[in-house]
Amino acid sequence: MKRLSRWQLTLVGLLAGPEAAAVTASVQNAFDAQRRAEELLRSFVADASHELRTPLATMHGWIDLYAQGGLTDPEQLDHAMERMQAEVDRMRLLVDELGLLAHLTTSRPLNREPVDVVALAGEVVDDARVVSADRVITLRGAARAVVDGDGPRIQQVLRNLVGNAVQHTRPGTPVTVTVTAADDEVAIAVSDEGEGIAPEHLPHVFERFYRADPSRSRDGGGSTGLGLAIVEAIVTAHGGTAGVTSTVGQGTTVRVTFPTTAPAED
Repeated sequence: MKRLSRWQLTLVGLLAGPEAAAVTASVQNAFDAQRRAEELLRSFVADASHELRTPLATMHGWIDLYAQGGLTDPEQLDHAMERMQAEVDRMRLLVDELGLLAHLTTSRPLNREPVDVVALAGEVVDDARVVSADRVITLRGAARAVVDGDGPRIQQVLRNLVGNAVQHTRPGTPVTVTVTAADDEVAIAVSDEGEGIAPEHLPHVFERFYRADPSRSRDGGGSTGLGLAIVEAIVTAHGGTAGVTSTVGQGTTVRVTFPTTAPAED
């Protein structure tokens, strides 16, 4: 059976009366949702294919060099194996994060329970201070901030935000995590005093695989470009919001909010 176009459905609804118009509107919304889902899937597959192509090409190059007899020296062979191991690790991380994004975007239910965001933030900051001992990483704000949410996922948001601030700023740049609590929401702001992000890049920072100025990435290419996309997906699944502000030469702040209670089910 051939599917009617949107304007044909609208015309049928107008001719058939208000009841039919309501049904037509529901059908139109279903078609629109299906189209958006199909477009999201195509984009998701295209992005994944593009990102996997580089590590696969790198591994193929080293293997081809070995096959042609170009790695006879043991030290060269060891270096080749190290480089291929690094690319395997990169692909493993990429696949894991793509799987998480797929899980989050299919609207699967979260494991909700009362969690103290301040306690979660404290653990993340303690870990970051050990890993990045050259930096001052400060936690401030509320003494306690409880939300009805998925604790491990919220902690992943915190790890991604703090890790992002550390990764994309110069060594020694201070990072501040601020947690504030209101009656209806808890807000987390992670600020750095780094180079900042140019205005034209700000609307895109939560997009999958988007990388702004290469100077913001100092990890030698290890980033998957999915950190902030995962942050937004987790926050959105909780019914919260995510945003970023930045001033070039002064620093960047990423702010996310979580409602204190779970949103009502439809």
